[in-house]
Amino acid sequence: MFKEIAIDPASVVTSAVQFNNIIDRFGISEGRLIAAFPSKWKKLVFDAANAEHKHAAKQMDLKTIEYRLTKLPKSIFVSRERPGQGCTNDWITAAIDEHRRYPFDAVITSVEIAEEGFISPSDVSKDHPIFKSNREWPVRRDAKSMADCCSSLLNSSYHIKLIDYKFDASKLRWRRPLQEFLRKIKAGSTIDIFRDDDVLPINYEMGVRDALREVARIGAILRLFTRPSGSMHRRFVLNDIGGVSFDIGLDEDFGGLKTHDTVTVLQEDTWLEQWEKFAGEDCLIQFDI
Repeated sequence: MFKEIAIDPASVVTSAVQFNNIIDRFGISEGRLIAAFPSKWKKLVFDAANAEHKHAAKQMDLKTIEYRLTKLPKSIFVSRERPGQGCTNDWITAAIDEHRRYPFDAVITSVEIAEEGFISPSDVSKDHPIFKSNREWPVRRDAKSMADCCSSLLNSSYHIKLIDYKFDASKLRWRRPLQEFLRKIKAGSTIDIFRDDDVLPINYEMGVRDALREVARIGAILRLFTRPSGSMHRRFVLNDIGGVSFDIGLDEDFGGLKTHDTVTVLQEDTWLEQWEKFAGEDCLIQFDI
């Protein structure tokens, strides 16, 4: 799944080169996200950069870091509702405590910590295990595992697209993943479901309507679409900044032999192609959920 990596604000502002080298390794398409620890992490980096460079004769490093901070998209961060108490006064102590409570995939800091999972900024390279390619994952084909795998996509955007040409919420194998996906959605979102047109619209609608009865109200919009049979081949979970593909589908194994699916993070050009392909306002029905 997407790796969640905490970054010590004071340890990555030595220079603009160092900052860029680390930050450039994060994003949905990289399969790695920065822990929003705390939620005002960018403010801590800004303060640390100013403290590091305020007496420098030239301010280029400071200006470059500040500029990059303003341009970092929300999609580069993952928020798992971690408490951020103590981060402002002593980030590293707060991170150690939080890592012991609910481990990050890694913590980047220049402070030497004799615990597993802590790495130095100088160790950040493609050769370090934590920074090796993380764009393809085996995922159990059960509703919770599938939704957990996509949680960073589902709760980081206000527009989600679920694409599976066989999607059929009247069957539990699709209904349960849909319900778990929806439980990750935030209020104000729009969720579009696309399947092929080899289905009676009333059956498509009723299957989803029945599934929604078991999901608490979100305050979102759910729209159903079809596309010509034969024009859809792959299965995706997309948002407006990235996405993943499921080799088998957005359905559970449900007691069969294919217990795991391969989930692949889409590169930007592939994501954009699919995002634009599955678009439009020609929905069959819209639900307020």
